[in-house]
Amino acid sequence: MSPSLLLFIISIIGLSAGNPRQNPQERSRGSDPTHPSDDIFTDILSSNQGSSRFMLQGDIAVRRNRNAVNCKGKSCLWSKSVDGWVHVPYTLSHNYTSEEKALVQAAMEEVAVLTCVRFTSRHGEPSYLRICPYDGCWSYVGRVGGAQDLSLMKSGCLHWGIIQHELLHSLGFQHEQCRSDRDKYIRINWGNINQDKERNFYKMSTQNLGVPYDYLSVLHYGKFAFASDTGKPTLEPTGNPHALIGQRVGLSSLDVSKINKLYECNICSYLLPDAHGTFSWESKKNQNITTCVWLIRVPEDKVFLQFESFSIQSSPACARASVTVYDGISRESPILINKTCGNIFPLSRISSGKFVKIEFTGSGIGSSFKAIYSSIKCGGSLISTTGNFSTPQFPSKYPNSMTCVWVLTAPIGNKITLHVAPFSLEPSPGCSYDYFLLRDGRRQAKKCGHLPKLDFTSSTRSLLVNFHSDSSVQANGFFATYSFSPSSPRHQNDVPS
Repeated sequence: MSPSLLLFIISIIGLSAGNPRQNPQERSRGSDPTHPSDDIFTDILSSNQGSSRFMLQGDIAVRRNRNAVNCKGKSCLWSKSVDGWVHVPYTLSHNYTSEEKALVQAAMEEVAVLTCVRFTSRHGEPSYLRICPYDGCWSYVGRVGGAQDLSLMKSGCLHWGIIQHELLHSLGFQHEQCRSDRDKYIRINWGNINQDKERNFYKMSTQNLGVPYDYLSVLHYGKFAFASDTGKPTLEPTGNPHALIGQRVGLSSLDVSKINKLYECNICSYLLPDAHGTFSWESKKNQNITTCVWLIRVPEDKVFLQFESFSIQSSPACARASVTVYDGISRESPILINKTCGNIFPLSRISSGKFVKIEFTGSGIGSSFKAIYSSIKCGGSLISTTGNFSTPQFPSKYPNSMTCVWVLTAPIGNKITLHVAPFSLEPSPGCSYDYFLLRDGRRQAKKCGHLPKLDFTSSTRSLLVNFHSDSSVQANGFFATYSFSPSSPRHQNDVPS
């Protein structure tokens, strides 16, 4: 397919690919019916209402006075081993189910992929995190020595962002709005805070690691934290009171930067947490870096990924330099794109969930690429010899404001035959409202209206099908079947992805 394909798709969806750095005014919150509040800290305060433990700032079980703790000799930071990794031993209570344990470990894994911190099962270490479902969501700040409790109550605390919030406390971080420079960025509405709650908003003498203030940190209060009048905010960003503040998803890109700076991690990593964006690599600008990781975490749905340019130094078995793409957070996740090098663009891919990990490994100055991604609500990567797909809710009417993308990929030396019947989409001049878009290399077909059937045979081993509906007028949609079969010799020069 054409390398400009995803740019085209994004333009018709109505998105514009941007810088992966978070924008407080554009950041999507996502939707999770099991996690209904606007921000992580609201959930934490709610979960901690019944706790008898005395805590500072709502969830801190230790009196420390730094955002990123600057301890003498770094005594309250977890130590770094000679291999450059920061190992944080932990135990998980047997009161957690296997699914609950897996969720905590997955939230830990995101930290591990992007930083030099490794949460590892305890094997006799004297200092370790003892993670248990006590009475609320809370943690000590930094390493305190011995068995160090971290509470994640089963009801209310076992959410991705809350887990990471408490883990970052345990690594040595205070709440973001307590930074010494916060008055440049945040206005505290003291009149809406009861006197006995004011201590939760005191500034602290912090080292801020040269990292910009982060409205969307996983450690930031929400706008209404500790409000006496819950209809009025206690925190407002200066300059733009309507900007988003606080979030309910997980680590921000600046959270990652803070961890890496505090622990002096020698690692190349980028978190891409927005609904769409671009990222790139040039070895000539990073000659001393041999490994770099990008972790895409869209707020919801799936990830549609395509490389816009690709030139990775070629070598037998891609031993000198390569790009690998995983359908998930870690190397243990299924592979979306196998170890690849050379000048042939990897085929477009759609993830099974909201995480995609891209890893570049190599040396020298002869490699570069640029990729673009977006979040899609439905669709997928289709690689079975035969199969089918349809508009959502088929044969009933499809929803309004829906975009689906399917990427069909046949084995090398094969073509794709597509049969669509029935076919019923809202008719419009130029199919500008609802449409079915088919892309095959440089060929493109856009259809709408009511057709008895639609047949197509590809000229390459990959097809992209895009369905889009606007905000009004529905129809019954389409049902498509496909199959792979050997192509003529002129089509058998494709390079595997």
